[in-house]
Amino acid sequence: MTPLENDQRSQGGLNRAKNQDPEERKFQAMLAANRRPLLHDAKMTPEETLRTFRDFAASRKWLYFFIVGADRSRIERTLSDGAVLRRLKEVGGAVGFLGLTIFGTSLQVFYKPLKRGIQVIEQLDRTGREIMAVALENLGKVKLPPIED
Repeated sequence: MTPLENDQRSQGGLNRAKNQDPEERKFQAMLAANRRPLLHDAKMTPEETLRTFRDFAASRKWLYFFIVGADRSRIERTLSDGAVLRRLKEVGGAVGFLGLTIFGTSLQVFYKPLKRGIQVIEQLDRTGREIMAVALENLGKVKLPPIED
């Protein structure tokens, strides 16, 4: 790429950033970093996992948002705190968080691993594809009003 093209690309990014609020930029950065495998497990107690889960759940309008257990089961955000802590123990702990949100005009799967390794990323990715399939199936049932000229 020529220096002029690089400058143009840079300017485009700066202009996009000016039109976004800080929370949206923070969320974009989080989405960009979410698929990187961890080098070390996140050292979190079940209570810290729950607190972080509630913070993420409140940070965005999620279509779906879960804790993914070690056995790939999903712990929903609608459960009470006590029920979430019980389920964490039952499923062998959390391997990550997974959510589906609308970002701009597209559906975006977000996951944040809590355990290290490529296998965890593969588990979260597979679960994300399953959730996306459910969402697309449900969207197909929505009746949209006709577009008027």
